[in-house]
Amino acid sequence: MRRSVFTIGLLFVLVGLFIISQGPQVLTPVAENLGLVSHERTENAVIAPTLVTVTPSDYSFLMADLKADVQVKGSLAVGDAKEVAFYVMDEPNFSEWRAGHPSVVMAAKPLAIAYNFTFTPIVGGTYYFIFDNQDTSRRTVVFSLHVVNNRIILSPIIEYSGHLVLIIGLLLSSLGIKAGRKKPEAEAPPVPGWKCKFCGAANTSDKMFCTECGRSQT
Repeated sequence: MRRSVFTIGLLFVLVGLFIISQGPQVLTPVAENLGLVSHERTENAVIAPTLVTVTPSDYSFLMADLKADVQVKGSLAVGDAKEVAFYVMDEPNFSEWRAGHPSVVMAAKPLAIAYNFTFTPIVGGTYYFIFDNQDTSRRTVVFSLHVVNNRIILSPIIEYSGHLVLIIGLLLSSLGIKAGRKKPEAEAPPVPGWKCKFCGAANTSDKMFCTECGRSQT
C-alpha cells in the first residue's frame, strides 16, 4: 500500500513539473472539453479608416505588414454607389500583376461598392490592397483594416493546475515514505539482579549464590 501511495505521488510530481515547464496552455484541449476556457476577441487597427482616391482607368493601393496565421478583417465603401475592382495580393503576386502577368489573389471582389472581407495570411510579409478603377470617372474609397486576435482565457483551476498537482504529489510521496518506516522495537525492561563481586557474573535478585562461581556475596 505504502509503495503504491509513493508511486502515485511521484507520478503526480512529474506531471506537475511537466505542466509548470510547458505552461498551463498544454491543458487547453482538456480545459475546452470541461468548459474551463473562455475566448476574448479583440480587433486592432492596422489601417485606420482611410480615404483613397482612384483616378479614371487607373488603380491605387494601400499596403500593410501582416503576420502569418493571424486573421485580418477589412472593409471598403465606394462613394456615390459606384463600383471598383478590389484585390488583395502578397508582394510577389502584386509585382507580377503590375507587370501584366498572371497572379494569385488572397481576396477579390470585381465589382465592389460595399465589401467586407477576412483572410488569414499563410506567410508573413507585406500585403497590398488594390482598388482598380476601369471607369472613366474618379472613384473615392473609404478603407480600413484590422488584425483579429482571439485570446484564450483559462480558468484559474487550469492556470494553477501545475502547482496544485505538484503539491498533491509531494504530499502523497511524503505520506508513502512515512508509512514505510518501521517503528523501533521497544527495549525490554532491565531485569533486577546483582553482579558477583568475585567473578563479575550477572545474577538475578532471587539468587543467594553466584550461578557461575557459587560464592556467596556476604
